[in-house]
Amino acid sequence: MLISESHAVKRNIKRSDHKIAVAFALLLAIACSLAQSTPKPGINRDALIGTDFDKRVADYMKLHQQALTGLKVPQTTDSAQITAFQHQFAAKIRARRPNARQGEIFTSEVADWFHRLIAQVMTGTDGAKIRASFEHAEPIRGIHLDVNQSYPDGLPLQSMPPSLLLNLPRLPKGLEYRFVGRELVLRDIPANLIVDAIPDVTASNTK
Repeated sequence: MLISESHAVKRNIKRSDHKIAVAFALLLAIACSLAQSTPKPGINRDALIGTDFDKRVADYMKLHQQALTGLKVPQTTDSAQITAFQHQFAAKIRARRPNARQGEIFTSEVADWFHRLIAQVMTGTDGAKIRASFEHAEPIRGIHLDVNQSYPDGLPLQSMPPSLLLNLPRLPKGLEYRFVGRELVLRDIPANLIVDAIPDVTASNTK
């Protein structure tokens, strides 16, 4: 009699364990289904583009530092010595990126992003002031600067409106943004070299 009751208890335990396992599997399936149906947080595409831009700039600055090795930066205001240093420095950078072309840093996605950033400012409260500053600046028309080209002697460095600069990604020391007509260029200051450029970046916003 006791043996029979013991078997019955064991069967009941097994059934109970089976029911628990089935219930757990059902709950797990429901949880997985809910997880798959729950929308994932939106990806900030501009943040990804900005990260890519920062990486490309950082990679260029590594090359910049490598090219600087062995050169003595002139501690003088003598224009001839400064120009000679710029030519030497630019030549060493070109040797390290001989096939550099437009779009290596300002990729198509980055260029589109810059267009949007500039448009935000140009259509904002400071837009009229910025357009006026462009109109009163010394005109630079009909000039296209190629990547790896030195910024031409005698060509004025058009100032960048502060409110516009604040809306663009920050650059490391040694690089700067400059407008040449409607073209935005990335300039290596010590080497006086065009690193990359976006053509017609203000064409639709300065009219």
